[in-house]
Amino acid sequence: MDSAVQSAAASPEVSPVTEAPSPVTQIRWEGSKLVCVCADGREFALSGLVGSHLRVGDEVLVHDSAGTTTADAEIYIRKPSLRRADIYHAKVAYAALPKPDRRSELFVKVEVVGGQAGIDAIHIPCSAIRDYFFAANRNASWSSQPSFYYLLHLPPDVPFKELRLGYRIRRMELLKENASKAELATIERAYNMLADPDLRALYNELRKDPTIPVPFPYSGFGSLLVQGQRAPDAGVFFANRILAFLPERRRRTVPVPLRKLDYFDDYAMLRDRHRKLEILIDHQLLPLRWDPTWSQWRHLITATVEISADFIHTGRYRLRRGEWKLIEWETALPSRTELDIPDDLEDEILKARRTHTRFGEYWKQIDRLRAHVEQIPTERGELSRLCWNQGLPGDFDVAQITWRPDYDPYYHEQLTKRARTMFLFRDEYIFDLEKSVVVEVPQAGHATYVFAKPADVTDWVWQYAKTSRQDIRLNRDNIAETLGFLGRIVHGKNKAEWLKELRMKIGEPPNYAQ
Repeated sequence: MDSAVQSAAASPEVSPVTEAPSPVTQIRWEGSKLVCVCADGREFALSGLVGSHLRVGDEVLVHDSAGTTTADAEIYIRKPSLRRADIYHAKVAYAALPKPDRRSELFVKVEVVGGQAGIDAIHIPCSAIRDYFFAANRNASWSSQPSFYYLLHLPPDVPFKELRLGYRIRRMELLKENASKAELATIERAYNMLADPDLRALYNELRKDPTIPVPFPYSGFGSLLVQGQRAPDAGVFFANRILAFLPERRRRTVPVPLRKLDYFDDYAMLRDRHRKLEILIDHQLLPLRWDPTWSQWRHLITATVEISADFIHTGRYRLRRGEWKLIEWETALPSRTELDIPDDLEDEILKARRTHTRFGEYWKQIDRLRAHVEQIPTERGELSRLCWNQGLPGDFDVAQITWRPDYDPYYHEQLTKRARTMFLFRDEYIFDLEKSVVVEVPQAGHATYVFAKPADVTDWVWQYAKTSRQDIRLNRDNIAETLGFLGRIVHGKNKAEWLKELRMKIGEPPNYAQ
């Protein structure tokens, strides 16, 4: 087509906008797009979602540049004949917590990303958020709403471990009845709200008191379409209704060690601070009979599962060092979460449980040994003798004294099979290798420190005990050169790269087969 049809969703960094809304004189459909012709001769292609709210006589303000259509276009539709019925579509970021306005009505402020229409924020009443996200029927008043529990044919006190099963059964029933996409989307939304402990608690409170403050689920981040009115003298759009919201989400598959989960009565939760992930796992996904006591011995579980999910972009402001900083996360959507379980999972769990049963009663003795190595570097054999004197069984692994639950055993295994012996000191392992000394902290987020081989390893260990990692990095009083510091290897996502660099630093020939 040779007409000057322009995309309403061109990149905001390079696309200027018209100075003022232009009246629409003609509307026509071209495939899934709606093309509007303006009084000044220009044409704009709008998505069906936005275009369905456009009428001849409305005034439209869009990007005035051709480009690839996206869902993040900034579009402002002014309706001169109607009051507080203007339409605004934009990409939004963080949605603040509810607060009262001048009339003491609760609202949420949502940030607009890269706005070029002079609008920096959208103010949404809490009642509008409630009626869009927590209403089973968005066309009915709150007082006449059926509950999410009713839609899923479940009782209000249904436990989390039965919630997913109830959703799956109800979805199969609707598919058998040839239900519409809208009906399937509604029960999926109902399940996602109830499968999140915080959102479920909020929904239960709303059923008792619909006037309570309602935050924006997942803190915003996505494409938002609202109805309302623009402030005449401020960069704010006052919404009175949410028409559509598409969150930022992406499909990911991530390995998750079971030792990183927090276990509760009927669900488990992963909050990975390093990968900024949050995943809720129920008994339908992971068919194991766990309970909160698992959190006491989870560090003994070596099994890893693969989780595939649609992750929603979310975030929250945190006060750090006197400044408020936005900490962004990704939360797995419960309805789109799947688990791939290893075949030997039950054997791994049974092994960890037996280990805990054998050594769990010795936690006081282990605490005394932990206090000992905090002050005195102790060789593995000597530490085993101390364990025997404390009454611990002979097969107790002394490495468990300072082992942290989030530490990946891969690093320990690679260093152990190369070591002649190992010392425990503070929260570190000191490995005596053939041509070097390696210091490792058994905790996620740390790095491996490599040193040249000293003439006497025992003397070197005591000299190392008088300094700190920070002193070594900064080479205070020439300590790095004194200890023969060769460098550090960060525990990254690629373990093969870590191993390759380790081999190079410790003087081990490369493994070309690997």
